[in-house]
Amino acid sequence: MPVTKRVKNYLKLALKILLSGAAIYYVSRKIDFGEVWHAIQNADDLYLVIAFLLYVLAVLFSTYRLNTIFRALPLKISNWTNIKLYWMGLFYNFFLPGGVGGDGYKVFLLNKYFGVKVKKLLSAVFAERVSGLSVILIYILALVYYINYDIPYKGWFFLLIPAVSAGYYLFLWIINRSLTKVFWKVTLWSLVIQGIQMLVVVSILKAMGTSVNGQWGNYLFLFFLSTIAAAIPVTLGGIGAREMTYAVGAGYLGIQQGHAVALSLIFYFISLTSSIPGLFYSFYTHRIFKHELRNNTINLSDKTTS
Repeated sequence: MPVTKRVKNYLKLALKILLSGAAIYYVSRKIDFGEVWHAIQNADDLYLVIAFLLYVLAVLFSTYRLNTIFRALPLKISNWTNIKLYWMGLFYNFFLPGGVGGDGYKVFLLNKYFGVKVKKLLSAVFAERVSGLSVILIYILALVYYINYDIPYKGWFFLLIPAVSAGYYLFLWIINRSLTKVFWKVTLWSLVIQGIQMLVVVSILKAMGTSVNGQWGNYLFLFFLSTIAAAIPVTLGGIGAREMTYAVGAGYLGIQQGHAVALSLIFYFISLTSSIPGLFYSFYTHRIFKHELRNNTINLSDKTTS
C-alpha cells in the first residue's frame, strides 16, 4: 500500500519532534540547568524590556524589507497592511509545525486577494529569508576573527564576504530576475536588522549580568551560528537546535554554558511573545486588508476568510 502524503507529513513531524527531544536531552546532560534558571530568574527587567523593544524594531524593519521585495514583483500594498500580514505570519510560524506555515498562508492570501501568481510570491518570500541568512553568514565571517578558537587562516575569512553577496545576487537572478533591482536595498535592510538583533543579544547578556570579559565576539558568533542551525528544517521550529549549538559552542569557546543557553531561551521567549499580536489577525484575516478596501484596491465583499 503506497504511503499517502498525509502519512509522510506525520512521519516528518514525528521525526522532528524526536530530534528536538534528543537535542534537548543532550543539552540537559551537558549543562547545569540550575545555573540556567538562576540566570533567567535574576535577569534585570529593564534590560529585558530594552531587548524586547529592540526585537520589535527589528521585526518592523523586516516588514519594510519584505515590502521592498513585494514592490519589485510588482505587488503594491501599504506598509501598514504588510505589517499586519507579517505579524500574522510570525504567529503562524511559531505555532504551526515546520516554521513556514505563516509564509505559506501569506502567499495564499496575497494570491487570493491580489491575483499575483504563487510562483512570484514564493520567490519574494524565499528572497527575504535567504537575504537574512546571507547577511547572518556575512556577520559570522566577520566575527570569526574575534572568537577564542584557533581556526586556520581565520584572519582571512572576511574575504569570503563578497562571495556570499554575489551568491545572494545570483539566487535572486535565478528565482526572479526582477528582484535583482532591489538587491542593495534588501541587503542594507538585512544588515540593519541583524545589527539590531546583536543589540538584543547584548541587552540580554547585560540583563543576566554575564561576565563577558571582552568575549562579545564569542557570544555574537554563537548567536548567529544558532540562528542558522535553527533554520535547518530537521527539528520542530528549531527547538533544541539553538540550545545545542549554544551548549556545544560555549564549551569550545570557553564561555559560560549556562548563560549561553539562558541567552538562547530568553531570546526565544522574546521572539515568541512579540508574535502574539498576530493572533488577532489570524482570527480576523480580512481586517488586514482594510486599507486596500477603503482605496478600492481589492474587493473583500465576497472574499472574506473569517
